[in-house]
Amino acid sequence: MRFFTTTILILISFLGAIAQKDSTNLVKYDFSFTFKDGIYPNFNSFKNNDPIPPESIISPDYSDDFYNKLDTAQSIIYYGKFGSSISIPVRSIWGYSKNGKPYILWADKFNLIPYVGQITHFVSTVTVYYSSYQDPFYNSYHYNSYSRGYQSEELRQFIIDMQTGKIIDYNLKNIETILKRDIDIYNDFMKLRKRKRNKQMFYFIKLYNEKNHLFIPE
Repeated sequence: MRFFTTTILILISFLGAIAQKDSTNLVKYDFSFTFKDGIYPNFNSFKNNDPIPPESIISPDYSDDFYNKLDTAQSIIYYGKFGSSISIPVRSIWGYSKNGKPYILWADKFNLIPYVGQITHFVSTVTVYYSSYQDPFYNSYHYNSYSRGYQSEELRQFIIDMQTGKIIDYNLKNIETILKRDIDIYNDFMKLRKRKRNKQMFYFIKLYNEKNHLFIPE
């Protein structure tokens, strides 16, 4: 029994030491934080500050215009952890980091992520498709009604939920849902009239992030 108890205590101490060692690699994110340069194959590589490093990239050739080449390149080839070459489609990657700043591939383009926190925010132009209906009553030359579509490039705002990796529209409903994780901030937010809540969404995101810090590996 004594041997069993001693073994359990040693195991707990060992696991605690590992956890402590891992936690020392995490730092509280602020605007002075510099992300490692490289390619993010997925969300976790962004959240863990663990991109594919430039020295592992085979093609396109990593140079000053490497990130410009991604607009036309079909794939990225790089050396994996065991030395084998791996190819991934450019359009399948999550994003990249350049000069310490993260970018996300969204709406078929790479967009800077200027505001990082538990609730991360970015903007992107998106293609919005519309349809119009033409009533034959108002058209003396055509007797059959028809619908005609058109498209427009519009600037939209998005948020990244750093707990789940989901990218969602920056709107009142989504902001309210995330703020529920901090009941005090949520209650203060919901005390406002709806029009004022719409105007102060980003302010309350900032409050939420300041209270609920994001920790990222160095």
